[in-house]
Amino acid sequence: DLRNLTAFNAQQCFEQRQPHDIQLKPIHYRDCVKAAEKATIGGKAGAPMHFSRDAHSGMQLPEWWAHGSCVIRIDMKQQGDHDTFSLFVVANAASLIAQKCSDVTPSSPGLGGLGLIGPRKVVVMTVYGRTPGPPPRPRPTILAVANTA
Repeated sequence: DLRNLTAFNAQQCFEQRQPHDIQLKPIHYRDCVKAAEKATIGGKAGAPMHFSRDAHSGMQLPEWWAHGSCVIRIDMKQQGDHDTFSLFVVANAASLIAQKCSDVTPSSPGLGGLGLIGPRKVVVMTVYGRTPGPPPRPRPTILAVANTA
């Protein structure tokens, strides 16, 4: 729950839960670097961009990038928050979290982690593992169902 993310350091690695809980998937650093590169493809990756949940922002959140075993997700800490920074900040932060919380750091469980990014520290970045396949996307909301009876 994002409301409980008020007291964590800039980069916090995930640990595996109890066996009866949902089990986390490991991440591989190279996959996370490739996923981070996807964030900077196209457009002006070095230009300042406005991040918020507002449909009229430069980058409407939440947003995901995935490659292989790794997913990078960013979202606002709270509804109404906003910040301005470049997509290079996103790629760099994802690479740093992946480096600290993946298979390249022996002391890490290798399950990914999270951190707050941007000047205002209101964008939550989560780097986590998955079984490779299509990238996760939000499901469309069904507003009405036709009555076929």
